[in-house]
Amino acid sequence: MPSQPFADRFLQEYGITHPSEIDLEAIAYDKGAYVRYRLLDGCEARIVGKGNQAIISIDPRPIPTRKRFSLAHELAHWLLDRGSIGFLCKQSDIGARGAVGNSAEAAANALAAQLLMPGYLFKPLSRKKPLTFDTVSELSKLFRTSNTTTVLRLVEIGDYPGMVVCFGPNGRQWFHRGQDVPEEFWPIRDLDEDSQAFELLYGGDHATRPKKIGAEAWIDRRDAHQYTLTEHSIMIADDVVLTLLWWQDEKQIRDFNS
Repeated sequence: MPSQPFADRFLQEYGITHPSEIDLEAIAYDKGAYVRYRLLDGCEARIVGKGNQAIISIDPRPIPTRKRFSLAHELAHWLLDRGSIGFLCKQSDIGARGAVGNSAEAAANALAAQLLMPGYLFKPLSRKKPLTFDTVSELSKLFRTSNTTTVLRLVEIGDYPGMVVCFGPNGRQWFHRGQDVPEEFWPIRDLDEDSQAFELLYGGDHATRPKKIGAEAWIDRRDAHQYTLTEHSIMIADDVVLTLLWWQDEKQIRDFNS
């Protein structure tokens, strides 16, 4: 049996049984890190620590979910590198789509998401729920997280295989596939005219519902036309669309691999 993730063990030691009980400031204080909110120049958050004491500074200007992720990010630094540390974390460092690879910032982002949405709470609350932005909205309110952070977590540990794709006017910006989606599955680089995302980006409509669509509109494989998936797209900026793709019928995933 795989070992329980660190964040799950850590939060369960505090007796946390509901997302509303994840009090990051109290947890940081218990771990010797004092949190203060002050205007910062050149960074969005920072931590300075030595020995068993640290000061976490958070810029108060971003929206609440952003400030909460920044605090989780700095707390993650403290839990990972407790001792003599100092990090100035820019906006590009913090967030689910921030620093990548094996850097300290990437590690802090990963642990921050797990602290905000621990698997032992997230999985039961998302069980058998479709990979749609209705589900994302419901979960983001419970966990007090942004839509983007929540959708990535849902794709990672939700009950259905799926992926999230971000598109702008110049094509695909980034994507993230769930662990049950084969690595051979690559979303298209340029939007198909039959997709909801195309309609949103170029037609200006801002309201969509999940719909079945031929997989060839999204997956770059010669045999994709044989299968279907569900697409749900939303606008997250004037020229940016975020799309959830999921397979309710997991047999199609198995067939792709055969």
